[in-house]
Amino acid sequence: MTKFLLFLPLCFSLGCINLVGLSEYRGGWAPKEFHQNYLKFEIKNFKERKSYEPDRWFYKVNKYYFLIKWMDPNVYFPYTEKDRIPRSINPSEDYYIHKKDLLTRYKINQFLHGDRRDYFAYDCEYWMPLLPGKNQYKIFINDIADQRREGAEPKLDLPEGYSVRMKIVPAMRTLGSDPLWLPIGERPKGPELIRKGFEIEFTIEKNRPGEQEPVCDLGIES
Repeated sequence: MTKFLLFLPLCFSLGCINLVGLSEYRGGWAPKEFHQNYLKFEIKNFKERKSYEPDRWFYKVNKYYFLIKWMDPNVYFPYTEKDRIPRSINPSEDYYIHKKDLLTRYKINQFLHGDRRDYFAYDCEYWMPLLPGKNQYKIFINDIADQRREGAEPKLDLPEGYSVRMKIVPAMRTLGSDPLWLPIGERPKGPELIRKGFEIEFTIEKNRPGEQEPVCDLGIES
């Protein structure tokens, strides 16, 4: 019993026990059906290019965080019929192992924090597998260094062999039109105040025969 009690704090610190609120993200969800449906996206770098200097020890690459969750309609108790269960579908680190974007986590970091890729490089096009048919998703983009963030909840209908092109450009938002970022029941103190965000547009396109996801070319060693 004593050995177990000594092991328990260590187990929590190493992440071998999923805490409430973390298990859904760490476990995530991999599409069981795949019919060449992708989410294709790239954010052009709008920052200073000096951040790409190869002699920088930290953050050699300008990056942003991007999460996508599938709103699973197959609910169970304690969810109700109208609920949707959010399931992360970001691919694993190994999915992008040949991407050459200099962002792959070390294995120990993957073990401690999960191996799903949730950060991406500016100026690099990524493809991410999606589910076929009609589905609803939740998307969140966050550039922590620039204090710029955005969310979206697209409903997509993808036939076999079709993908979604997500266009993302920097934009400004007013707090008055931004209830997503306010606590429930709280009104904005200054509705006219501005915050940094992104404009997000979705278009559905047919895949080109033989086209493959491009490798990154950031102009630095990769």
